[in-house]
Amino acid sequence: MKRKVIALLCTMALSFSMLVGCGKEPAGGQTDEKPSASKTEESVTSSPEAGGESGGAEDAAGNGELEYVELDWYFCINGAGTDADLIQQALDAYFKEKLNCKVNLHVLGSDYKDMVSNMLLSGEPVDLVMLDGGRGVSYLTYASQDAFYPLEELWDYGSNVKALFKDTVWDAVKVNGHIYCVPTLKDNAYIMGFVYNDTLATELGLDVAGQQWNNMMDIEEFAVEAVKLRDEKFPEYAGMPLVAEAPIPVPYFYALEQLVSSFAVCNVPGLEADPAYDTDTVFSFYESDAYREFVLLKQRLVETGVFAYDYNSLNGPAIYEPSTLLCPAWGYTWISEDLHGDAYKTKLKVFDKVWTDTSNYTGVGNAIGANCKNPERAMMVLDLINSAPYIATLLRFGVEGEHWEYDGDGKIQLCNRNADVSNAGWLEWYGTYAGNLTIVDGPESYVGPDRAVLENIKKYNDEALVAAHMGFVVDTTPIANEIAACSSVEVEYTSRLNTGQLASQEDVNKTLDEFIEKLKANGSEKIVTEVQRQLEEWKAGK
Repeated sequence: MKRKVIALLCTMALSFSMLVGCGKEPAGGQTDEKPSASKTEESVTSSPEAGGESGGAEDAAGNGELEYVELDWYFCINGAGTDADLIQQALDAYFKEKLNCKVNLHVLGSDYKDMVSNMLLSGEPVDLVMLDGGRGVSYLTYASQDAFYPLEELWDYGSNVKALFKDTVWDAVKVNGHIYCVPTLKDNAYIMGFVYNDTLATELGLDVAGQQWNNMMDIEEFAVEAVKLRDEKFPEYAGMPLVAEAPIPVPYFYALEQLVSSFAVCNVPGLEADPAYDTDTVFSFYESDAYREFVLLKQRLVETGVFAYDYNSLNGPAIYEPSTLLCPAWGYTWISEDLHGDAYKTKLKVFDKVWTDTSNYTGVGNAIGANCKNPERAMMVLDLINSAPYIATLLRFGVEGEHWEYDGDGKIQLCNRNADVSNAGWLEWYGTYAGNLTIVDGPESYVGPDRAVLENIKKYNDEALVAAHMGFVVDTTPIANEIAACSSVEVEYTSRLNTGQLASQEDVNKTLDEFIEKLKANGSEKIVTEVQRQLEEWKAGK
């Protein structure tokens, strides 16, 4: 049961990467001798994508001895454990040997937003700081206020960091012409799909794995037939939803480059939501044929029993019910067969196309403060954080012998202070604060067999279709009033339209027409026009 709890926790974390979601050698390697902690240094090859420790910080250090310095690193995690002192001791030894420095960890919780905001805005000499827009410290916000040190001036001290991403990504995170943040290399794409009930699919003779779906707009014919088959074979399931809740249209049902929420969007090349527009034309999603098709689909699928009218009326989460066939998934790249417990066997179906946009790289990462005492050494630290499997593993799973150990097959197992995952000493999967996820060693229940979770993350990142305007950021100042007014209208209508709770297709069309009329009356056309103007200006300046 402990293994099932671990698997559930790790895969649930991946699904929110978002918000949110790999070398081929087994974790720890396969050798005749018992692996030591240093095996985490060797288990991932030194490729640019995986990181590796060739070059970078240690090359920049040269052969001369570095002067001893101390740096401070501020980051936010919620409930990783009580053993921060053990993590600090292990890092002290490592950084002393590698860079002759100490990195003081400041592990923040609910005070993260206020504390970091105050430090950045006051100009304090911050060394290293985690940025996380979802937790209230947005990279784009503070970068535009010159709160960080330009990283392109420090590439000589961080060649491994520079090699993490292609130039197109670095261009996408530029603010006012400068790169201020090292994004976390993780699932940097919308990896969407379903965790599905393979037990039920087999009983109904349904081939979920073989379906050709790019998003949830494609499932109607299959799902309507499936719910009929299910209710005929299992009449006790009648009235239960076939599909668990998918709360928002993007990215579950559509791929869209959301420049100003849903008020100003562009199609993603290769996954065009609305063919009436090319990928350089800004349009209002709510006023498009694509949105109309979505809300009409939701109403039909509620009416036919594919979706629940109200998921809150169920006795518990639909994902745990054996009557549920499809559970919308975000960020999953591998799952165990018992992800949702013992009620049924789970398998993973990822949509045929994945995609990405700027927000997948500006959402979380680490930066160096504009007034850092020693930016060169801070960059060297960032380089090691993003290239050393030892650090990547330590910051997520703790210290060998204290929190985990290698078994006889050279695989990592949680133990001792992490034996009880509900009361772990240090357990922070998947640790977006800790840089490069793809070089981590960890228990198979987290990283998958042969590190499948991480291998697949790299695969999907490489395959992702790319939004047409990576790096474009809207200045909302000229349209702030219109955005606020339209947002109020949005709340009023989407709670009914997006859930499929209206009585008929006619009611959907009538309500949507009212919604569009109110959006126009509150300035939606001005929003689109202004964003299009800024986009054209941005394109001309590239």
